[in-house]
Amino acid sequence: MIKNYLKIAWRNLIRQRLYSLINISGLAVGLAVCMLIMLYVAHEHSYDRFHKNGNRIYTLHATIKMGSQALNMAYLSYGTGPAIKQNQPRVEDYMRTMDYRQVIVSNPETSNAKFADKKLLFADAGFFKFFSFRLASGSPSDALKKPFSVVLSREMARKYFGDSDPIGKTLTIKTDSAFTYQVTGVVENAPSNSSIDFNFIASASTLTSMKSFARRIDEQQGIGPGSFNVYLLLKDQKDTAEVKSVMQVMVKADKNAFDDEKFSLLPLASTHLENNFGDLTNVKYLKIFPVVAILVLLLALVNYMSLSTARATLRAKEIGIRKVTGASRTNIARQFYVESALFALISFVLGYFLCYAFKPLFLNTLKLNIDNSFLYSPLVLMLMAGLLIITILVAGSYPSMVLSSFNPVITLKGKMSKQSGGVTVRKVFTTLQFAISVGLIICGIVIDRQLYYMRHADTGINKENVLMIPVGVAFDGHYAAFSREMKNLAGVSEIATSHYGMFQSYDMYSVSGKNPKEQMMLPSLTVDQNFVNVLGLKWKYPPAPNTTLEGHNKVVINEEAIAQLHLDPNPVGTYIKAGGDNLQNPIGMYMKPGNDDVQIVGVLKDFNFSSMEQSIKPLGLFTAPDTAKFWGKYSCNLFARIKPKINLPTLLEAMKGIYKKYNSDTPFTYTFLDDAFNAQYQAEDRLASIFSIFTVITIILATMGLFGLAAFTIEQRAKEIGVRKVLGASIGSINGLLSKDFLKLVLLSIVVASPIAWYMVHNWLQGFAYRINIQWWMFAGAGLLAIVVAVVIVSYHAIRAALVNPVKSLRSE
Repeated sequence: MIKNYLKIAWRNLIRQRLYSLINISGLAVGLAVCMLIMLYVAHEHSYDRFHKNGNRIYTLHATIKMGSQALNMAYLSYGTGPAIKQNQPRVEDYMRTMDYRQVIVSNPETSNAKFADKKLLFADAGFFKFFSFRLASGSPSDALKKPFSVVLSREMARKYFGDSDPIGKTLTIKTDSAFTYQVTGVVENAPSNSSIDFNFIASASTLTSMKSFARRIDEQQGIGPGSFNVYLLLKDQKDTAEVKSVMQVMVKADKNAFDDEKFSLLPLASTHLENNFGDLTNVKYLKIFPVVAILVLLLALVNYMSLSTARATLRAKEIGIRKVTGASRTNIARQFYVESALFALISFVLGYFLCYAFKPLFLNTLKLNIDNSFLYSPLVLMLMAGLLIITILVAGSYPSMVLSSFNPVITLKGKMSKQSGGVTVRKVFTTLQFAISVGLIICGIVIDRQLYYMRHADTGINKENVLMIPVGVAFDGHYAAFSREMKNLAGVSEIATSHYGMFQSYDMYSVSGKNPKEQMMLPSLTVDQNFVNVLGLKWKYPPAPNTTLEGHNKVVINEEAIAQLHLDPNPVGTYIKAGGDNLQNPIGMYMKPGNDDVQIVGVLKDFNFSSMEQSIKPLGLFTAPDTAKFWGKYSCNLFARIKPKINLPTLLEAMKGIYKKYNSDTPFTYTFLDDAFNAQYQAEDRLASIFSIFTVITIILATMGLFGLAAFTIEQRAKEIGVRKVLGASIGSINGLLSKDFLKLVLLSIVVASPIAWYMVHNWLQGFAYRINIQWWMFAGAGLLAIVVAVVIVSYHAIRAALVNPVKSLRSE
């Protein structure tokens, strides 16, 4: 019986090629979109679940309250892990890691070539027992036991040693200074769903042999903030409350601990999505994309069911004959379910190939990497199987119910076209399809306008023609000479220096205003005296004549700092108390105020030194001289304002030559300041790009549904059109008559979609401190586009039908 059903289904598929193509391709596109989003969401939620003891591993964080501000500390001291294990028997083990952003690596045995690589991770000796990263060679217990031992990822082992065995060989790795490391193991590349990433894993005991790190470790023997990621392996995952309570007791007993210092334990598997200490994930998408996936799949299924019921009414006599000859409604429903299952299976296979083909583009747009092995993991295979089952169940449900309910007497009399035949439901389907499309178009317009607004709003900074060049610690005492040579280039008008790149980071200092008891953490930048002019910052209250800005006890603040510190309207010349705690840079800063009074020497107008998603924060600028050893010792960024109409490639080549003169090992890199500003909105850019693609897909699906439905409806009214032509009706009047019913549905879809879309984009815009107003034309534009699409599709079929010779359409009976 099933074989017979499949044979009938295949014959109908071949006989009705156009509608079969529309049905299968429409459903396949919807399934492909759903698969891509499902793959992305599953990958994001699978982070760190491959570790054997993952359910008992927790990341440790601290929160410090300074006045009314609560500061989250992602990194803890070197002594925190051992101290907790010693005082809390419920902690089975601890692990400390520290990331080093960029290193210079070379293999002295093969060549003198040096490479700039990233992802050097210092870790305790038990790293490979604590976590489940698989060693391809080497001993898990001994690989990181000795100082200056390093384990390479398989990719790095191949890069530096080719196909030869690297165990026992050496690499020169330059951090602050160059050291020789012995290779003690090769580890498989970190999975794409691992929050711990690495190219090189070096023994943490190495740090005590480095002068710069040794001092840092000596200062971090107590429990509290520091430079290390600290992980705890608990004996039971139910012990988190007890462990936290013991840590709070330890903090109270530590004289050097911060006031109101509190610890929190976050499960390792939740770190990727719940970590609030950086933009490490695409969390913004996880709430939006699943909704879009459901809408696109729903639209595709509605499209499929609408066309299936519309075309299958042509088989009404077949259904009538089968019922007369004894077929039950259950048998007929089963037949159409089998047919729908065949169509759904073909669509699923086609959708999978589309998913596989467009996966690189999708992942590249999201700036995401997913291992191929994850595509065939049990989790993904189960999700794919579930999607197929849901598709078959939903796709076959409505057609089987509607078509099996036909009255055999009416169908055999040929009066099927006068029955409702699900016409009302198909109108609901069409309205739903266009409502989804209109809603997504509105959302896309708002997202695009918000991004445009953020990029073109006045931020208070002159970002045009400013080049930002990162300068590492390798320059040491040569930074002053380097900056002078850069300034002397013909294409450079001015230069300035800042410890951090603009829009990238800042320090935090504890200060108090009028009330000494009210402390706050003041975001601060260490800059030189040219910084204000080069970036085009505007003075609210400029420094007094002949006042120097340089000095550890002088600060320039912005307008927001006046409000937050409750200072006088013009506080120039007054003092604030600086506590001297720099919580983001524990190595110490040149401009460390100590516990001195700091004089306010100027006030700048507010400017956006971070993303416009956030309101402007208070800010303090501490000025160091150009010649300060600080710039070369702790790294900095050189800002060069480029003169107009300069041959940029030639200038960049000259800059590269000067850079290599003082640092031949590190690659010369640069960023234009406006690009650095725009880079803050990469998440929104990716959202806009993906949203645009999804919107186009929904429009295509809605168009396909309307195309098929309009063709069928007008085909059913062929005799009516013939009669009207015989009576003198024009092509325009016939087109208007046939288009009217469909336009009513589209207008209804606009009415339904508009308030829902407004609610969604209104909530999305609340995440931006500076945002656009939602305007009426955004809804009108989306509605007009939907109307134009509907008119074009319906008019195409209506004009074709109106051009047919009425004699041909009327002579069939």
